[in-house]
Amino acid sequence: MRILLPNWVKNLRHKVLPRRLWARSLMIMIVPVILVQTIGCWVFFDTHWDNISKRLSQGIVSEIKVALSMYETMNTPAQKKEYQGIISKNLRFEIKFLPPASVPEYAKIKKKTKTADLIPALHDVGLPFVISYMQEEKLLQVKFYHPKYVAEVFLPYKYFFSTTTYVVAAWVIGLGILLIFVAMLFLRNQIKPILKLSEAAENFGLGREVENFKPEGAVEVRQAAFSFIKMRDRITRYIEERTRMLAGVSHDLRTPLTRMRLQLSMMKNCEDATELLSDVDELERMVNAYLDFARGQGQEDAVETDIPLLISETLDSMHKDGVSVRFISNAQLKMTVRKNDFKRCIWNLVSNAQNYGTIVNVGLNVKERFYEITVEDNGPGIPVEKRNDVFKAFYRMDESRNTKTGGVGLGLAITKDIVLSHGGKIYMTDSSLSGLKVVMVFPI
Repeated sequence: MRILLPNWVKNLRHKVLPRRLWARSLMIMIVPVILVQTIGCWVFFDTHWDNISKRLSQGIVSEIKVALSMYETMNTPAQKKEYQGIISKNLRFEIKFLPPASVPEYAKIKKKTKTADLIPALHDVGLPFVISYMQEEKLLQVKFYHPKYVAEVFLPYKYFFSTTTYVVAAWVIGLGILLIFVAMLFLRNQIKPILKLSEAAENFGLGREVENFKPEGAVEVRQAAFSFIKMRDRITRYIEERTRMLAGVSHDLRTPLTRMRLQLSMMKNCEDATELLSDVDELERMVNAYLDFARGQGQEDAVETDIPLLISETLDSMHKDGVSVRFISNAQLKMTVRKNDFKRCIWNLVSNAQNYGTIVNVGLNVKERFYEITVEDNGPGIPVEKRNDVFKAFYRMDESRNTKTGGVGLGLAITKDIVLSHGGKIYMTDSSLSGLKVVMVFPI
């Protein structure tokens, strides 16, 4: 049975719960233990503290009652003086017998306060008393008013409070800290294989080599790692087979096209031959575009590359009369990319902007966790409703872009494929030059 929670409970759960698996696992282990310890401590202190305090207080009061009773049996001052010396050496507290004094009015009122278990127990002595707290000496001063004398008793705090409660509290806190420390070490070792698997999957998705990756950790994590390895091998094998097939197709198609080109070039002064040669060039260009799109980016290894230098070199090789191209970068950046694919990605966007605008600005903006490359022009732009369609294969604009310069509709599709293979995303927006702006965002 599925329990439906209110939206505010779901939102609170998402805000309170940590997002990382390590923190969530640690919380699952620690929270129940802390809860059980808290309840146990509350029950222990509620019962143990009261019982021990009452018994300690009753024991001290019993000693006071015995001392007062024995003092009353002494008849002569010499006996009383000798007795006071004896009890001062043998009792746990100090007691003095003073001359009788009048009882304060507030001492005649029976106290009902529950601030300490000692105060209710002192009523069992049967004499009015006044209690004073001596904070600096950590003593309680109690004066009992008897018609024949005043007994002044000094009681140390430690005699009517149990120190075992602090030991239990220290033990519970220490045990909790030790448990958290052990759980952190244990969970960290369990999370490491998952992080390695995540890193391997990310590197493989970005086209990087995944070397020395071995399944580790619990059975479930190892199973996921073995599944990833099988998936990686299947994808790699598929790319290799497709590449071999495309190489054969490329050879089979280009060979007859080359023969046709040679035959047509030998037919001089023939208007039909010139038109046919133009068709052959167009056909060869289309075949190359199709093969490039189908081949993708599986043949090149990713290497560490200076991104600003790569963009500058690409732009230096692209000159077109009447078009101004400018490159602006806010920082240096080196990333592991497939250099030729990345260069081709920039080339496709810039050449596309050169076809439709007279001003082309290329920018590199490096931020904390990602960097973005922008290409904007002052051309006619693309309608908002068609900006997602232009990234589809074989899609060509018929209104805002010239079909003669639009190619076969694979340039932006190849560009998007390259961007996605590097873990990035690409989208279009309005340009500050009143044209179109293409933004590519890549993770660092």
